[in-house]
Amino acid sequence: MDTNVYFLEMLAAERLAELRAARARAGLLSPTPRRNASPLRELLGLALIRAGRWLARRSAARRRARLARA
Repeated sequence: MDTNVYFLEMLAAERLAELRAARARAGLLSPTPRRNASPLRELLGLALIRAGRWLARRSAARRRARLARA
């Protein structure tokens, strides 16, 4: 039995429209307050991410050097 692709696309589009409408209604009824992160918190988070990436690169370079010598 062959599946009708057009029908599935239309069904998915209709379901997405329903979900978007429900989300819009929910957003209008109960807006969720968004808490803004402090600049210090953002800077600290970015610094930790950069430090982690730097450490990962450094340890990977050491592993490559050890493997090259072996």
